[in-house]
Amino acid sequence: MEIAILVNADGKTSLFTENGTIKVFLKDNSGWHLVREKEYIVEDLSDGNALRNCLGDVGVWLADCKVLIVKRIRGIHYLALERFQISMLEIDGYPEDFLKHIEDCTKHKRTEEKVPTEAIAIHERQPGYYYIDLKDVMSGKTSYSSKQVLLPFFNEQEFIQLEIICEHVPKWFDKELPNLNLNYDAQKFERVIKVQVYPIPINQQTI
Repeated sequence: MEIAILVNADGKTSLFTENGTIKVFLKDNSGWHLVREKEYIVEDLSDGNALRNCLGDVGVWLADCKVLIVKRIRGIHYLALERFQISMLEIDGYPEDFLKHIEDCTKHKRTEEKVPTEAIAIHERQPGYYYIDLKDVMSGKTSYSSKQVLLPFFNEQEFIQLEIICEHVPKWFDKELPNLNLNYDAQKFERVIKVQVYPIPINQQTI
């Protein structure tokens, strides 16, 4: 299993808008090992096309490595790399601190039990605003259902917005979300859907 991580000069996860290094780690019986790396240089990324071309080069270089971790993900990043079937995770930290969590996450099997809270599953981008790449979670790496992954969050976490990248809107949303005083909007792209879930204002809730 290979995982790529974009890091800055300090070795911490970095942004696509900053110079850094893409490091590819391979997992074997003795742990994670750095197997290759590529300098990531930000030149003229003033427009979307330049950024997409830059990320396209990254996608080609990653080849068979299909997981990329960065500090922050935006829709344009996901769409630029989606054609390479690369799943992205948003983690702020040092690889040595979170790679073990990723290893544990890949071992989970489908179960009717409640999904344990994973450090890599739902990320807080800024206070109250969260993000999850459900497409990656449902790809077989964890094998949980969307309801098992999301419902505990909806029940237990106060939030302003949860952004979900997925292949389709979960069928249970229309039935379950109103009961939780939640609503959602969905925006369809070529091969993915971006869903934004948010609380219904108190004055609009049905009692």
